[in-house]
Amino acid sequence: MTIKKISSAVNIPSEELEDWGIPKTVGEPKCQLRGLFISENEDGSEAGIWECTPGKFIREVMQAELVTFLSGHCIFHPEDGDPVEIKGGDVLFFPENSKGTWEIFETVRKAYLIYNLKK
Repeated sequence: MTIKKISSAVNIPSEELEDWGIPKTVGEPKCQLRGLFISENEDGSEAGIWECTPGKFIREVMQAELVTFLSGHCIFHPEDGDPVEIKGGDVLFFPENSKGTWEIFETVRKAYLIYNLKK
């Protein structure tokens, strides 16, 4: 097993992250995704650093996800439930099939783990 460490993940310049394209946006401005994979597994689970510029887009991750927001400000609007305001320092768990819309006000960066729950 190799332990991977990313020092000061919040301070990595955006230009050093991989361009992950533009998600299914809702209106303008169009968000830009960037990131860094820390671990990718055959079962579809992965961990990494994710960044998104301001805008609105539809969440497409249908696996369970645990995230720690490192910086930024946004609101997640779930299809079922009340909006969740998120700022740097917040930790969230998204159950499988969490559908909704992201509304990014200030570029957000998070450390994430996406995984499949046992059936």
